[in-house]
Amino acid sequence: MKEEYSGVSNDIDLSEVLLIPYSDWYKESLFEFTHRCFAELGKAFEPDGRHSFYNDISDSFASFYCLIKDDIVIGSVGIKKMNDEEAELKALYLDSEFRGMGYGKKLLNKAIESAGELGFKGIFLDSMSQYKDALRLYERSGFVMTERFNDNPYADVFMRLELE
Repeated sequence: MKEEYSGVSNDIDLSEVLLIPYSDWYKESLFEFTHRCFAELGKAFEPDGRHSFYNDISDSFASFYCLIKDDIVIGSVGIKKMNDEEAELKALYLDSEFRGMGYGKKLLNKAIESAGELGFKGIFLDSMSQYKDALRLYERSGFVMTERFNDNPYADVFMRLELE
C-alpha cells in the first residue's frame, strides 16, 4: 500500500514532476505548501502580514516557479528585483519528502537561469546558519559569503552569486 503525505505519493516517478512558472491556478496549493514548510521550520506563514507579497506573486517577483507533482506544489523558488542589476533569491522551499533527489538544485538552477535571462548581474540571498543543507547547495552553486544587504532580523547568513 502506498503511503500518502498531503496528497503526494511517496512512490515517486520523476517524469511526473514538473517545474513551471507560477500561475494563480496554484495559489491555494502554494499557500498550503508554504504553510507546511514554515511549520516544519517552526515559523508561521503570514500571508495577511509579513508574507503578504505571496498574495500578488506576479507583481512581487521578477519570476516565480513551482515544482508540481500531481497538480500539487512540492517546491517553489522566486527572484525578486532589488535594482536594475541585482536580484534576491526568495522562497526556495522543497517538500521534505522530495529532498535529496536533486530537486533543490533544479529549483535553484532555474532561479539562476531566470535571473540571467532577466538581465541581472548578481543574485543575493539571506538565510540562517542552521540550514546547513541549503547553505551547502548555495555554495556548490557558486554563492559566496557577503555583507548583510537587508534588515531581515532572522537571517545571519548573506550570500551573493555573480552572473556572467
